[in-house]
Amino acid sequence: MIGLDEQGREVLTFIHGSTDSSGDPDWVWSERALVEAGRLIRRYHDLCRSFRPPVDAEWQLMVGAPAEGEVICHNDLAPFNTVYDGGVPVAFLDWDLAAPGPPVWDVAYAAWRFVPFYGDSAGRGWPTDVTHRATRLRLLCDAYELTPDERARLPELIERRIRCALDTLESWGRAGKPGWARMWQERTHRDGMLGDLAYVQQHRGVLNLAVA
Repeated sequence: MIGLDEQGREVLTFIHGSTDSSGDPDWVWSERALVEAGRLIRRYHDLCRSFRPPVDAEWQLMVGAPAEGEVICHNDLAPFNTVYDGGVPVAFLDWDLAAPGPPVWDVAYAAWRFVPFYGDSAGRGWPTDVTHRATRLRLLCDAYELTPDERARLPELIERRIRCALDTLESWGRAGKPGWARMWQERTHRDGMLGDLAYVQQHRGVLNLAVA
């Protein structure tokens, strides 16, 4: 966003590419797209490390999320918030949940959505073979260049990120927060997240070995 106009509307720049991943085209889930997503996240984190937000900055903190860290996490990194050009990610959209946090907190959410870790109950038609998912998780770790300590923490953080999303959905949904209330009432998002959480919990041992 460049700023606001005289009527209070956001003034945006144009980014060439496609944001229509709703049909899950093959290139969204290619290994190349996954690796480039990891690299793009790393470039963003490296660029914002020196940024110091105003002391009175207000953040839309999710339930259970950290309130401080070395970077400004996007907190919703996923194919549906990504601009693709030539089959690879070139930009991220939808920054309303951005807030300070540790870099690996952002990577854990990205792993959930880009690998992805979607369970049987999600009904999204993604194969549930954990060996394939574990390989993709390792590719993301390598592309981002996670440290050994960050790798060791990642599977547990993926689980925490899903729980954070679930708790936020319930809290904000019950409170009637715009957008979140509808998602809470529909139950589809909640049921999908519960299936994802169960999948990660079931395969934590395999994922720990994958990132070691």
